[in-house]
Amino acid sequence: MSPTKISDARRAQEGFTLAALIVILTIISIIIAFTVPEQWSIVLKRERDRQTIFLMKQFARSIMTFEVRHSASPTSLQQLQDARQPRVIRGGGKWPCPLTGKVDDWILVPPTAVQQGQPGQPLPPPPPTTGSNPASNPSNPATNPQATAPPALGSTGTRLIPEASPKDYTGPFVAVRPNASGKSYVSFNGIEDYDQWVYTVQDLRTEIQQRQQALSQK
Repeated sequence: MSPTKISDARRAQEGFTLAALIVILTIISIIIAFTVPEQWSIVLKRERDRQTIFLMKQFARSIMTFEVRHSASPTSLQQLQDARQPRVIRGGGKWPCPLTGKVDDWILVPPTAVQQGQPGQPLPPPPPTTGSNPASNPSNPATNPQATAPPALGSTGTRLIPEASPKDYTGPFVAVRPNASGKSYVSFNGIEDYDQWVYTVQDLRTEIQQRQQALSQK
């Protein structure tokens, strides 16, 4: 075979290899275009959830500081923002809710909207109304198999009653919660519903005590 024919054959082989490489890269690009954005979106949503949890804990810390300084619970976010002597909330407290992107888009949680119990255990069913027969109470799972048992408490032992924490509530509050609903991408204290997320001043105190006990045992 002449050198010219050999050279032409090599060029044809190189051209075929380059074309095959382009096809493979195109296929990979198509796969990435359909998979990476979705995966990246989930990563961003999880990070957004973590930011929300972080800010809820910062609010709880600010409320606790306010209570120590003023011997009373705050009644509005503005009170926390105006508490400059000493400043009880970092950054002025004008934090947008990561779930909605709106400034001060937080719902105040009154003390009556929070129930405490043993972590992981359901709260007892509501008591029967006065004068009624407990056995005929339709909301009692013990007597009515079709009744829905109360949801188990989160890892902090705290349960939020959403209906007792309306969006337009004003008054003393022990926590804030995001103005959002639906399933979360990150579990917060064993809870995966945005409208049931809560982290109160009492949760913060309990967490501080647990850390102190853990340090004292070392």
